Parts: sequence; C-alpha cells; structure tokens
Amino acid sequence: MKNNPNQPTKYDAVLGGEAPSPVNGVVLYQFSMKLHIIRSPLAPLKKGGTGKTSIKVPLFKGDLGGSRYVQLHIKLVLGGLEGVRSRLRSSVVEVQVAALSEALNYGEVGLETVIQSLKDQSGQVRLSAYKILQSRTELSSVKQALQDFNPYEFFQCVHTLKAYYQQVHSVAIGPDNKTLVCGSGDSRYNNNSINSPKVWNLETGKEKFDLRFNHHHTSDINWVAISPDGQKMISAGADKNIMIWDINTGKYIAKLSQNLTITYALAIHPNGESFVSADGNGCIKVWQWNLGEEVAILEGHRRSIYALCISPDGKLLISGGEDRTIKIWDLNSRREIWSLIGHSHSIRSLAISPDGHYLVSGSDQRIKIWDMQTGEEIFSFYGHAGWVRSIVFSPDGKTFLTAGDQNIKVWDLASGKKIFSFQGHAGAIRSLVLSSNGQILVSGGVDNTVKVWRF
Repeated sequence: MKNNPNQPTKYDAVLGGEAPSPVNGVVLYQFSMKLHIIRSPLAPLKKGGTGKTSIKVPLFKGDLGGSRYVQLHIKLVLGGLEGVRSRLRSSVVEVQVAALSEALNYGEVGLETVIQSLKDQSGQVRLSAYKILQSRTELSSVKQALQDFNPYEFFQCVHTLKAYYQQVHSVAIGPDNKTLVCGSGDSRYNNNSINSPKVWNLETGKEKFDLRFNHHHTSDINWVAISPDGQKMISAGADKNIMIWDINTGKYIAKLSQNLTITYALAIHPNGESFVSADGNGCIKVWQWNLGEEVAILEGHRRSIYALCISPDGKLLISGGEDRTIKIWDLNSRREIWSLIGHSHSIRSLAISPDGHYLVSGSDQRIKIWDMQTGEEIFSFYGHAGWVRSIVFSPDGKTFLTAGDQNIKVWDLASGKKIFSFQGHAGAIRSLVLSSNGQILVSGGVDNTVKVWRF
C-alpha cells in the first residue's frame, strides 16, 4: 500500500517525523529534542548516561557514521469530536469548514456543534453550517436554528442575463427551479415591436429558444407566469393579448384576445386549472386553461389594476391598483368580501404569506402588512425610494423581500424590521421571484438585465 502523506505513519502516533498531522486530528503540542540512539531494537526507553532521554528509533541500520544522536520532532495529535471543536477555533477558514462536515459523525453532540457555528464570525463558516443543516431538517432543533438564521446576506450574483428590451417588467421561475422566464419592453406601447418572453436554463444561464419569430407580442410584455405543473407559460402584453406557450418546446399554443385594454397582471390558481388577469379598466377576468376562454368577470375597482395574488389554498383572490384600495374576493362565489383602505397612492405589488394569514402590499415608497383574518393593518413603514414594485415571501413565511429602487431588501414579517439590504441593479428593479426552495433569487430591472442570485 502506498504511503498517504496526510495520515500518520507507524511511528507518528506520537513521533511526528516528516509526515504532517492527519487531516482529522489537531496538534496539541509539538517540540524537538536531541535523542541518544540505542542500537538494540529491543532497548526500552531509558535515561542515557549523558542525562538525555533515550528512545528506540528503528530508522537506522548498520554504522551510524560515528553519530550517536539524532534530532527528533515530536507531535501529539488529537482526533475525535474534541479535535473537530479545536479546528473550529482555527484561524484558517478552510480548516473550520472541513471540521464542520466531520462533526456530523458524532451524533447529536456533533450536530449541536454545527448549529453553534451558525453564529461564527466568519461568513463562510456560517454559510457552510447552514448548507449542512439543510439536509437534517427532520430534527426540531435544526428547524428552529434555520428559522433564526438569515441566509440572504450571502446572496451572490451568478448570472447577469440580457433581456430583449430595456425594461424588465416581470420574471418567473418554473416549479422545478430549472427554467427562467422574463417579460420586457421599452414602455412606448407603439404596437410595432416584435416581442416574446425570453426563456433561459436557470442553471447555466443559456437561452433555451427564441420565440419572437413564431408568434409574438407587438408591445411590452407586462407579466409572465408559469403553470404549477411547469408545462405551460403565459405572457400578457400592452398589445391587449394574452399568449400561452409550451415552455418545454417553445411551441405557441393559443392567443386570448378578448381584452379591451392593456393587461397589467396575472395570477395562476394553485390547482393549475385556471388563471386570472387584471387590466387598465379595473376589470378582473378568470380564464380556464383547458377551454382557453374567459369564464368570469370580477368588477369593483374603478381604475387600472397593477397587482394580483391568490391565497395558497386557492380560495381568495387579492387585487390592488390605481384606486388605492386592496380588494379581497371569494373565488368560489366570485364576490368581493371586503376592501382594505390605507394607502395614499396606487398599489403596485401584493404578496400573501405561505400560511395565508398575512398580506404585504407595496405602494409609493411605503410597505404595509395586513392581517388577512381581520383586515387589520399591522405595520406601515418606509420601504424604498420609489414605487415598491415587487414583493416575494420566503418559503417559511418568516421573511419577505421587496424591490423598488436599485436595492433588494429583506424584512422580518413578525416585527416589520429590515434584516438586510443590498444593491441589485444599476437602475430601478421592477420584478423579483424566489425559487421554491428559497435558494435562488431572480431580479429584473430597467437596466436591461435579469440577475440570478444564489448563496
């Protein structure tokens, strides 16, 4: 068997020789000493006549050339969980990260060591601990630790993608977290454009296909959405058309042209059987996928509707727009239940928490948090230096992200306090979407770019 320089040799349990310490151990103490060589291979440890410590070192054969002494370097190596903990105190980040992976070999005690590392001063160590713990979420202690941890400070841009037009109005991620779609435009609304959703492979950042020369919109695409099964994509444009596509092949399926004005927003029902559109006349339409036709109209807003969302259980529709009101609709009866009034400017963004208990709305600079069971306004605070155009919840519902100016901000739902903020684009950000596992964020801005962020 070949010697592994990263493992101790036969005599390195205590005597270090020239080989380095094993990677799963830690040096407790090391020193050098001058040893008197005993020729007999059976000689025990003893005190030499000169007062120097003597030890059997079977490294020499035959004549020593007159030399009776050898300089020996000794290392004491510590392994096990204590070795892991000691290496976590190292000043070398790579050593700390390697120790975290090994800690899982020591059961619940080792797992607790990883949990404690979520508070380490090194960001790289904290992020490594977070990624390790994500594979152990069946344990309540791990779940609690992950809920208290903010991973968004570690987001890094891994792809900067170019849209077809300068202003990116909407972005969407497929349920498998492998496909990315955006809708863009130049806000001229001149109906002379050749425009379609742009589709990328989210992992590689490569464009999957160009839809523009098949069927296309003739103006800005204000909204894109992907069906829950990941098979179909919808795009809604300023040309008053809604188009449906096969997202896997890029094949055009249908065009819905029964709109009298610009469509500003879309929302897909969780069951995947229907979707909802909102337009510039304050009209909400319910559409059936399989029929490709309008099945209901909800009227109540007086002006343009810019934002829609559907509750996770599919029972409620929430809409908001230029009339400064938020309306809650029962999708079964297709009736308005109540209105939430409080914004002093038009509402541009809405998001409902994964448990359906809270609603977050965005207007001109201001963000509001509402109790969906009582209709009560819980918090109202300054959010961005401009329109708050996009809001997305984290999968656990503890935090939400917003965009409006050039910055992306992370907020704590329970307190309404800002947790973290970072600059996302050179221009205003129009749209955000978070992957189903919360590990990928996509942003689209007026700087002609779509950015993919990972941690």
